[in-house]
Amino acid sequence: MRDAVLSMLLDNLGNFVSGEDISRQLGITRAAVWKYIRLLQSEGYLIESSTKKGYCLRQVPDILDEVLLTRGLNTSILGRNVEIHSSIGSTNARAKELALSGAREGTVVIADEQVQGRGRLGRSWVSPPGKGIWMSVILRPRLSSQQVPRITIMTAVAVANALKRSAQIDVGIKWPNDVVCGGKKLCGILTEVHAEPEVIHYAVVGIGLNVNLSFEDLPEDIRDIATSLRIEKGKEFNRADIIKSILQEMEKGYLQGLRDDGFAGLLKEYERRSVILGKRIRVIGVDGQFSGYAQGFGLDGSLMLRLDDGRVERILAGDVSLRGENGYV
Repeated sequence: MRDAVLSMLLDNLGNFVSGEDISRQLGITRAAVWKYIRLLQSEGYLIESSTKKGYCLRQVPDILDEVLLTRGLNTSILGRNVEIHSSIGSTNARAKELALSGAREGTVVIADEQVQGRGRLGRSWVSPPGKGIWMSVILRPRLSSQQVPRITIMTAVAVANALKRSAQIDVGIKWPNDVVCGGKKLCGILTEVHAEPEVIHYAVVGIGLNVNLSFEDLPEDIRDIATSLRIEKGKEFNRADIIKSILQEMEKGYLQGLRDDGFAGLLKEYERRSVILGKRIRVIGVDGQFSGYAQGFGLDGSLMLRLDDGRVERILAGDVSLRGENGYV
């Protein structure tokens, strides 16, 4: 019933709704209406009350609320089922549990805080409460295991497009899984799958996006390579709006871009946003490192690297990371 009261207030955002109207439409007492108003106020919703006019929702807080996350979400698959946590170890770990137990495709796990957030190659990911988007999406794509990198490419493009639309910011993509701004990491993507050679049983796509972190919120050891929307734009953002935009862009890419006939176009968009193409970069792996010029990307998501002797090496994401010759990018 709390959600129904909130929905009525959102339908009339900035305008008064009488307690009598809420009571009648929802079939609850005026006292119950007041109880839910007080509850919403305690959660951060700025609601003005008037004996004569009723209740007016003046401001919506930046909180992870299922009503806010699903309201106006224009998708058919992604985000139709949402699990929200105030704090969690890892959204990817939880999403994998749900996927194994049969959770439907498009289920999203979102947390206000992660205490064991992870990135590629087992690196930790700083996920403080109320400052970012820490979420994982369950997919069941009709792809072979060799095509898994397409999911990360699709997601990176979706995040870039969503940020352009919802935050009015232009970002780049650093192969294979980073979204960057001003030469610093803004968002990381971690795709994990349960698969056999010819079939993917499920894929979990984790997205860690620094939204409202200040410079001081960033650990000192990553301040020269990481950033946030707040740092780049000088203002704070509503995370629910950005989450919905990401899910809508992801679904578009998922339904249209992963197929063979659509992926070539998606890859071109990925290349257009690449911050490494044409640049000299270092590839760092378990067996050492080597340098070359980023020449392009294959349909399997691999990086085509032109070595100093003229040979072109095909690099799979796997257990390698990239660095620019003079820094992160």
